[in-house]
Amino acid sequence: MKDTLDYLYALRNRGSDFGLDRMIAFASLLGNPHFSFPVIHVAGTNGKGSVCSMLDAVYRANGYSVGLFSSPHLIDLGERIRVNGVNLSMLELAAFVEELRPVAEKMESEQSGFHPTFFEFMTAMAFLTFERAKVDLAIFETGLGGRLDSTNIVNPELSMITTISKDHCSILGNEIESIAEEKAGIVKKGKPVLTGWLEPEANGVVQGVAQQRGARFETLAQTNPLSSNLPKTNLFGDYQRRNAALAKRGAEILFGKFPIDEEKVKRGLGQVRLEGRWQILSGKPMIILDACHNEEGAKALRGNLLQLGKPVEVWFGSLGEDRARELIRAVLPYACAFRLFQPNQPRSCSVRTLEGMIPDHFDGAIYLGEIDSLEKYLEEAQQDRIILMTGSIYLLGEILSRVKKLGKSKGAELQDLV
Repeated sequence: MKDTLDYLYALRNRGSDFGLDRMIAFASLLGNPHFSFPVIHVAGTNGKGSVCSMLDAVYRANGYSVGLFSSPHLIDLGERIRVNGVNLSMLELAAFVEELRPVAEKMESEQSGFHPTFFEFMTAMAFLTFERAKVDLAIFETGLGGRLDSTNIVNPELSMITTISKDHCSILGNEIESIAEEKAGIVKKGKPVLTGWLEPEANGVVQGVAQQRGARFETLAQTNPLSSNLPKTNLFGDYQRRNAALAKRGAEILFGKFPIDEEKVKRGLGQVRLEGRWQILSGKPMIILDACHNEEGAKALRGNLLQLGKPVEVWFGSLGEDRARELIRAVLPYACAFRLFQPNQPRSCSVRTLEGMIPDHFDGAIYLGEIDSLEKYLEEAQQDRIILMTGSIYLLGEILSRVKKLGKSKGAELQDLV
């Protein structure tokens, strides 16, 4: 198993090389498995993971066999590829590497620089998994952007764009319009597209692309985002009700091909599985895990903290100084203390850098933490305190893997509440 992970992560460490030519060639050598099942394709700056998980839950509640491809993973690589809620196992991952590696090496031998990337490998595994499982429907979340994302060789029944805001600007551009153009790259000729609460300039770009491609365009942007009529979900926060409305409307658009029952839709939206997004773990202290990595996510986090109505001890780590400053500003009014960590990832901020971002007027305690000392920190924490673990999803993955091990040794403690 270690050889499997070493090979895949060696691909990841090469970095990303955006474009569709390699993925098209890779899929062709595998028999184009992505054309063997219907697809819903979802892009967006924030919310796409939630919407994909909601669609998965809705369709499974209605009796369909569903494949789900999402990223990144929190703990196990197999989280990225699920069939009916079950992660791809390490044995299956290893078998795929053995099957796909010769194909990838052949591509490289025939054209230098044509070896598939890590994300392309994972995308190909998803295609083959869903083909062999004979799923009724597959839901694909883009990794980054849309137009050049390796998932964008699918021909979906429906394209969805959740939100558009500034993120990954070095790749996608610095203007909302240019980012929207990249996200709108998933719109396909003659296939409907649905958008969420996009800003007018972003929505205009998507609508323009849809018109060019003869695609029916629909948006929820005119719907009151705080309406009490938005569907309920087991996920916390007003923005999750907006995501639920988007997922529900997407399923309604496809009703002719995939009939759904209203009560089963409600049941599905009440059973969404989404780790690391305002995930509450019981125990003393109580723990909330909420991955947050950009300005739009910071606004959602502020809203949740406002609803929580209690001060929290913030355990925080971030990739990138600009993101770190934005998130620290967001949580500062609700924090009674900070414990700072450096995720085990390139570009992660040092704890000293993070400490320097906390303003002098903050009168709570500031601790410099190490992941390996997590159990000690939890044992020392005040039992009535709420700990918010936030920032990079990679930090949350490192923490959650350790918290789950602690949960096994502590009986009923540290178990999911929602």
